[in-house]
Amino acid sequence: MTDFCIGDIHGCYSELMRLLDKLGYDEKRDMLWLTGDLIGRGPEPLKTISFILQHRAEIRPVLGNHDMNFLAVAAGEREARPKDNLDPLLKSDLLPEILDFYCTLPFIDFNDEMRFAICHAGIHPLWDLATARKLSKELSKILRDDVQRPLLLRNMYRDEPAAWDCASSGMVRWRYAVNVFTRMRLVTSDLELDYGHSSVSPEAARGEGLRPWFESVPELKRHKQPFTLCFGHWAALNARCPRNDIIALDTGCVWGGSLTAWNCVTGERVSVPSEGHLKHA
Repeated sequence: MTDFCIGDIHGCYSELMRLLDKLGYDEKRDMLWLTGDLIGRGPEPLKTISFILQHRAEIRPVLGNHDMNFLAVAAGEREARPKDNLDPLLKSDLLPEILDFYCTLPFIDFNDEMRFAICHAGIHPLWDLATARKLSKELSKILRDDVQRPLLLRNMYRDEPAAWDCASSGMVRWRYAVNVFTRMRLVTSDLELDYGHSSVSPEAARGEGLRPWFESVPELKRHKQPFTLCFGHWAALNARCPRNDIIALDTGCVWGGSLTAWNCVTGERVSVPSEGHLKHA
């Protein structure tokens, strides 16, 4: 049995199938862990989600910002943007099943036996893995609640607060956690979230006093044992991260880059080239 972590798919179904072929993926033996942004912008969102639903026992995705956007649009809390290509999902007979499935997904997931975790954007430098897990469970409870879910989806699109407050509660706490898990790339010297840069390289951001979140995260451990964290979201990194315990996996497939998997047993990375869907803005 092999566990593979795969970067942001964004509805690039054809590339996903080619990557699984290249990996020699066996659904009866292997597990897939997905960094989120399963859909959004890419050409075949319905095929992608349908495949994941069909193999949900062997596939463990987390939620990304495009997945949360889809939930907000489906709930009528946000206007659909044509460029996100959500219509195939919104008009599908499978929509109720897809929404139910999405509302069961965590923001961070753990393989305690293999000692790795996976999330979309990252974890805050002031959090440890236990805090991240606790916050993910809080958010998951809200997403499963038919009353609280619309409130979260309605209020999560705000660029505040910037600083983490462990004593915060309610919507302020939940919005901050969603922003960290799904949007974070850069932090200030005071470890506040930067909301002003959506697609920038670390080198370009340093001139403005910003740095990648992962440079400030302490050594990752769980139960005093070393742990590895996989993340996606940041295509401009092209999977470059200087740390051995933090693995970047978004190689910009939907932007014309590639789709990348990390073998959790061997540490090998395997990629397939994109079929060239969008140009990176």
